[in-house]
Amino acid sequence: METRITGDIDGNGCVDDADLLRVLFVFGQTGFRPEDVNGDGIVDDADLLMVLFNFGSGC
Repeated sequence: METRITGDIDGNGCVDDADLLRVLFVFGQTGFRPEDVNGDGIVDDADLLMVLFNFGSGC
């Protein structure tokens, strides 16, 4: 069973620039979407920080 890395939004096994850009492009939007990393219903600074803290993981 594969473990997903927090912040790996596109599921390629690596938290990279593609994941970061996805968060930035939908920043401020509400609703449960893949870019809402912490699942609180809004893509915000908390989600951005989760991607940044894990940036490079799995790469």
